[in-house]
Amino acid sequence: MQENHHHHDLNVKKVDKLSPTRVRLTVEYDAGAISRHEASVVNRYTQAAKIPGFRPGKAPVSLIKQKFKEEILRDIVSHLLEAGLSEAIQKSKLSPVSQPQIKVGEVHEGKPFGFEAEFDVQPDIELKNYKNIPLTRKPVEIKEEEVDQTLQNLRERLSTLEPDTITQPQKGSFAVVEVSFELEAGETKQERQTHTVEVGADRLLPNIEKEILKMSVGDSKLIEDVFPADYPEKDLSGKKAKFDLKLLELKKKVLPELNDEFAKQLKEGANLEAIKQEIRDNIKSSKEAEARRDERQALVDYLIENNRFEVAQSFVQGQSAQLVQWMEEDWKKRGMKMPALKPEDTKQIQERAERMVRSSLLLREVATKENISLDPERLKQRIDLISTQLGRTTEETEKLLAGRDMLDKIKDEILTDQVFDFLLSQAKIRN
Repeated sequence: MQENHHHHDLNVKKVDKLSPTRVRLTVEYDAGAISRHEASVVNRYTQAAKIPGFRPGKAPVSLIKQKFKEEILRDIVSHLLEAGLSEAIQKSKLSPVSQPQIKVGEVHEGKPFGFEAEFDVQPDIELKNYKNIPLTRKPVEIKEEEVDQTLQNLRERLSTLEPDTITQPQKGSFAVVEVSFELEAGETKQERQTHTVEVGADRLLPNIEKEILKMSVGDSKLIEDVFPADYPEKDLSGKKAKFDLKLLELKKKVLPELNDEFAKQLKEGANLEAIKQEIRDNIKSSKEAEARRDERQALVDYLIENNRFEVAQSFVQGQSAQLVQWMEEDWKKRGMKMPALKPEDTKQIQERAERMVRSSLLLREVATKENISLDPERLKQRIDLISTQLGRTTEETEKLLAGRDMLDKIKDEILTDQVFDFLLSQAKIRN
C-alpha cells in the first residue's frame, strides 16, 4: 500500500453548489502535510543549489532550508495544491469544465493547510421527451430546370472567347484594351498594359464602363475616374486617376453546343444522357444530405425546447471563441482580414455557441442513457476511407490523426451519428 500513503492527509470539508453549474470545494490538509512533503523538495534544492564552499549536492540540509526557506515553502504549497485539487475533484465525483479559481488559506508548518477551489461543472440534465420526436419528412424532388441550370453552368465553364465582327462593344462583349493611368498629383504612373475585360458586368470603374460603350475598335480615349474606397490595392483606393484607354479588339463568349461532343469534353467516353444522369444523382445526394441536416436540426431543436437546464457560461465562452477563430481562418483563407465584430454579431455567435453546447450535452446524455457506445466497425470504415484519400496505410493514418487530435473528433462525430440514428429510429415521422 506504499502508493497511497499521502491520501489520508486530505479532507474535502464541503462542496457548495453556487449555481446549477458552479461549485466551490473547501479542502484541508492535516497538520503534518507540509513537513511530510518537505523532505523531497529540500532534497531537490540540495541537488541543484550551488553553495560556495560545498560540492554540488553536499551542502547541509539546515543551510539549504535557511537559504531557500520561501522557495521551498512555495514549492510544497504548489505541489499540495495540484495533488490536492485533482484528488478532491475525484473524491467529490465532479467534472470541471473550466479552469478552477483557487484561494489559498494561511500557510504555517505544523498547522492544517486549506484552500478553496471554484469551477464550472456540467449541469445535471434530467433527460426527457427524446423518444417519439415528431418529424415531417419531405420527399426529395429533382426538377428538370435544376439539371438544365447545371448544364448551363458547365457550358459557361467550357466557353471560349472568339473574335467578334461588331465594331462597338455591347453588354456582354469582351473588350481587349490597352490601358495606362496616372494619379492626380502625377504620383504613380501605371505603364501600358493589355487586358481583356467583360463589358457591362460591373467589373470596371463606372466612368470607364460608361465611356467604353461609346468607343469603336481602334479608338483611344482619356477618362477620369476614382478608385473605390475598398479597392484591394491600398495605395490606389479612393484616389482619382486619369486613364488612357485604347480599344484594340472585341471578342464574344461562345458556349459549346449541348451534345455528345460536349459530354466527352466533360468526361471521357460519356454521352449527354450519361452526364444528365450524373447531374441528377449529384443533385439528389446533395438534397438528401440537406434533408438529413434539416432533420438533425429539427431533432436538436426539439430536444433543447423540451429539456431546459442551465449551461456553464465558461462552456459557451469557449465555444464562442472557437467559432470566432474558425471565422477568422475562413477570412484568412480568402486572403482577407475579418472585419471587426459588431455587438449584434457577437450576440448571434453567442447564441449559436450556446445552442452547440446544449446540443452536444443533450446528445451525450442520450448516449449515456441508452448505452450507445462507439461502433468500432464505423470507426474502421472512416479511417479506411481517410487512408484511401491520403494514399497511406491504416497505421500511418491512425498515427497522423492521433497526433493532430483528430481521432477524438472523428470518434465524437461517429458517436453523434449513432445517437442521431437512434433518435430517428424512435421518432414519429410523418411524410
